[in-house]
Amino acid sequence: MKEDRREFRFSQVLVTSHLLIIISLIVLGSILFTFVFSRLTMLQMQTRQYSTIRVLAESIAAQRDLLRTMVLENREENRASVVAELERKEQEARESLVELRKNGGDDEQQFFLLRGIENGLDFVKNRRDKILEHLPLIDTEFSYFYAADITYQYLYEYVYSRYLAREVTLDAQEVATMQEDISRLRITALIVTLALTVLYTLLILIIVRKLSEPIDAMVRTAHEITRGNLDTPDLNLSGAQELRYLEDSLNSMKASLAERITALEENRRLEKKVHAQELQQMNVKRELDRAKLLTLQAQINPHFLFNAMNTISRTALFENAEETQELVSDLSLLFRYILDQRSAVPLSEELQFITRYLKIQKARFADRLSYSLHLDDHRDVLIPPLLIQPLVENAIIHGLEPKEEGGHVRLTVQHLTRKVVFTVSDDGIGYEESLKSGSSREHPHVGIANIRKRIELYYGGKGSITIGDRKGGGTEVVLKIPYRKEDRIDG
Repeated sequence: MKEDRREFRFSQVLVTSHLLIIISLIVLGSILFTFVFSRLTMLQMQTRQYSTIRVLAESIAAQRDLLRTMVLENREENRASVVAELERKEQEARESLVELRKNGGDDEQQFFLLRGIENGLDFVKNRRDKILEHLPLIDTEFSYFYAADITYQYLYEYVYSRYLAREVTLDAQEVATMQEDISRLRITALIVTLALTVLYTLLILIIVRKLSEPIDAMVRTAHEITRGNLDTPDLNLSGAQELRYLEDSLNSMKASLAERITALEENRRLEKKVHAQELQQMNVKRELDRAKLLTLQAQINPHFLFNAMNTISRTALFENAEETQELVSDLSLLFRYILDQRSAVPLSEELQFITRYLKIQKARFADRLSYSLHLDDHRDVLIPPLLIQPLVENAIIHGLEPKEEGGHVRLTVQHLTRKVVFTVSDDGIGYEESLKSGSSREHPHVGIANIRKRIELYYGGKGSITIGDRKGGGTEVVLKIPYRKEDRIDG
């Protein structure tokens, strides 16, 4: 392919050609707009003239009706209002005459027709004044009324039959002239439009022919590159300046693409290796989190076990072993539940565990402890084991045990749309007082911290726990966790 050394910008060719077409269209459009606007103005003037003629005729007819009302009905109470309306209608008619004279053009016949209407209104006004002087009229004075009434009728017919007919005739001549002008302009616009279309088509064909060869060559080269063939010959720089730039860029892209493919392949191998390492780290972290969760679950206060065993021993001394057998059975079930290394259990099993736990504590504290459970009708959900028991234990050990008379523990479970709410409350010494008094055993903060860590691991920060003094005395703990029916730790 020969290299064309003549440089020209494709944008310059397009801008120049489009400017010529746009200027031609603007000129043609301006001529058409001027012509159409002038004709629309003429039509508006004609419409205004017809409207003014109608107003003139209606005001004359209204004057006639008002005069008839005033003379024939002859009511004193409404005579002033009728006279005022007559004068207003007369003023309206005279304003219409002024408007018609101003827009009527130079036609002499129209001028004299308007003059005759004006004279007729002057005559009627003179007769109307005499009628007003002699109201009520006697028989000899009715001649003034008949003369005015006939003149009104004549003027009304005169406006429509003479003046309006003459106006329509003049407008018809102007419309005929306008139709001839429109026909000539339509033919001229058609010829100019065809000429511009042919000129623009030829210009486009020349531009396309000049630019098609370099573009076809670039398309063929790009097609080879997409097929992976990077050994195609370089493009010769030819055509418009923009196309020269594209050809040079395509040559440079082809030269650097081979180098980039090798680099990308190496990066892909490295990314695959890094991704495998990240997956391995995620699995390790998951196992660590599971181990932490299971470890936290195993942290139960050993003092409870010792106290429970002492209580069973004392009970065995004083009873016939039936209650002792029941307590031992409950305690074995508690041990089995605690030693079961599950990361999640049904809520119903957790509540059974808490019931057995409270039953043993009831045996220990006797009348000093009472408890109640309030549960919604609920679908079973999964929760981490031993999640609620530390809260109940805190209520008994740190809230009720320091009180000589003991107290009551209440557990409430509410099932909302997307969460489960546990409320553990007691009427003991209160949360702030328990913090001040301290304990030789596990501080209540430890159990709460344990639960916070477990819900953070299991629910990913979507659970919450709040603790504080209960209104009326005691402590209230509220635990909120998401509704979950599958174990995401084991899964």
